[in-house]
Amino acid sequence: MKICIVANNAYGALTGEESGHIGGVERQTALLSEWLSTHGHQVSVITWDEGGAPIEFINGIQIIKLCKISEGLPILRFFTPRWTSLIAALKKADADIYYHNCAEYITGQVSLWCRLNNKPFIYTVASDADCELELPNLKSKREEYLFRYGLTHANLVITQTKKQHLLLQNNYGINAQVINMPGTPPNPASDFNRRDLFSKQKVIWIGRLHKVKRIEWLIDIARKTPNVSYEVVGPADDQSDYMDDVLSQLKSTKNINYRGKISRQEMPAIYQNATILCCTSIYEGFPNTYLEAWSYGVPVISTIDPDNIIKDQRLGYHAVSQEDFISSINQLLKNNIQWEDTSIRCEQYYLQHHEQNQVMQKFESEFLGISFSKIKQHFDEQSDTWSGYYKDDALSVSHLDLQRRLNFCQNILASIPPPLGTPRLLDIGCGSGDSFSAIKDSANWAIDGVDISHEMVKEATQVYPDINVQIANATCLPFPDNTFQAVVSLGTLEYITDYKRALKEAYRVLTPQGNLIVSIPNKQSIFRRLRRLENIIMMPLKYLIAHKKDKKIFHQQWYQSTFIHDLQQNKFNIETIEYCTYAFLSPKLEKAITNIRMCQWLNEKLANQPMLNKFLANTIIIYARVK
Repeated sequence: MKICIVANNAYGALTGEESGHIGGVERQTALLSEWLSTHGHQVSVITWDEGGAPIEFINGIQIIKLCKISEGLPILRFFTPRWTSLIAALKKADADIYYHNCAEYITGQVSLWCRLNNKPFIYTVASDADCELELPNLKSKREEYLFRYGLTHANLVITQTKKQHLLLQNNYGINAQVINMPGTPPNPASDFNRRDLFSKQKVIWIGRLHKVKRIEWLIDIARKTPNVSYEVVGPADDQSDYMDDVLSQLKSTKNINYRGKISRQEMPAIYQNATILCCTSIYEGFPNTYLEAWSYGVPVISTIDPDNIIKDQRLGYHAVSQEDFISSINQLLKNNIQWEDTSIRCEQYYLQHHEQNQVMQKFESEFLGISFSKIKQHFDEQSDTWSGYYKDDALSVSHLDLQRRLNFCQNILASIPPPLGTPRLLDIGCGSGDSFSAIKDSANWAIDGVDISHEMVKEATQVYPDINVQIANATCLPFPDNTFQAVVSLGTLEYITDYKRALKEAYRVLTPQGNLIVSIPNKQSIFRRLRRLENIIMMPLKYLIAHKKDKKIFHQQWYQSTFIHDLQQNKFNIETIEYCTYAFLSPKLEKAITNIRMCQWLNEKLANQPMLNKFLANTIIIYARVK
């Protein structure tokens, strides 16, 4: 799948440099991009131009540059070069889905472009402030309007907490998806021992020096607890009298060691030499610093407690005043047993709820789901009539096609020497389960079925309650390696943009010497070529008459040689190739008696004519085995 992430300030986080503004959003962008890239997705990230080539490839990620942030004339730069360069970058990405995190005017610009270009757009909330009606982080009415447009027109909104979900529901009527924040994987030193952290007797504060972060509270707390050692890490966010005063106080407070801005490579050492992390912010989302601290077993004392996790899970203390901070710091620093108990819970909570791989799989699942939303809707709408294609007489060319390829599949399965015991078979894209009876008749298969359509799965479950049928994506199957002796996928792969990933998944869940049966549309078919020609001629006429474009779902076709090459690349040997369905595919001829009869006649006459079939058959059925 091709994924484009719009993150203007993420260049430094992606390249490992410390250029530009790098906060929680940028860290999350880097984590997400790298994980998706290493798991087989094509990832593009759009950033400001901070030097280098217009397009760079770093760690397998394509970085597409906008203009420089300072480029252009005041006021006019909003439109050009900023907006125009964003449009150009979105086009270059040519992605299946587009993603943005954090409330900005850019949210609306990306959402609008996606809407005009029929692309799905996902927005992720970065803080509680993104969900408020007042939008305190945005500086102008223009920014507020564009952000609200983007938020309310996103195909999917993801929040970090249940509180944010509720705020969006109450303020904007949006039913968002809650996904826990993924944590940066810990990088402990070889001699790191979590129990040693208590002896450090050090309190750390990490973040941008900004009014929202309220560092002045920590300064006051430090002065009231002169026997406690404090360390502050983070850059000054701007130049102002407020910032000058804060920096002066930090440097003059004897028990505060102000480190300023440090590199990501140095951060693990900060956590591995701390006893407590403090957060004094006015508002936050779900700070990365919490997760990083908990991954090393460092408790958190904070003004912000997302979904009351700190309190309920006993991961530290929720403080609402400076006095609360002082009391909580003293309790943890003076009680080794209490600190140890809290530290263990922090580490366990991180592993159970925020470990990177398990959280990223949830993001991936949502990305895959949204990319298939139109196809899901298409098959949901057909669920109550789908069985007719298999059970009714040849009422159309589609009836003939589905029945014929299932018949071939049944014959192939019957010819396979029966494995010992009860072999397992997975039907990918099982629809309403109408293939199950034919599969059972071929041998004693224990069947599992998956489909992306909720309504199709509902139908299959009602008709076949003894068969395990579940909602799942062919590119991310919910089964362990080497589970099935056979995988069947009829009329499914053509709807999957990243079909090669689906083939890899089929290979993964198959046992050694496992069997794969797939059907694909034949791009070489003369009848399909005529259909494409018809579309080229008729589409402009339809648009002129109806003044709107047809809403089409993704559907691809293959040359036989191309698809066989893909199977061989994914470690499959080809066993047999079958062909079926010879007819005109124009919707107006779909149910024409002469067209149906021609199809039936050619099915019989061309049964053993592979050279002719390659150019006449609309459908190819391939039986392959794992090498």
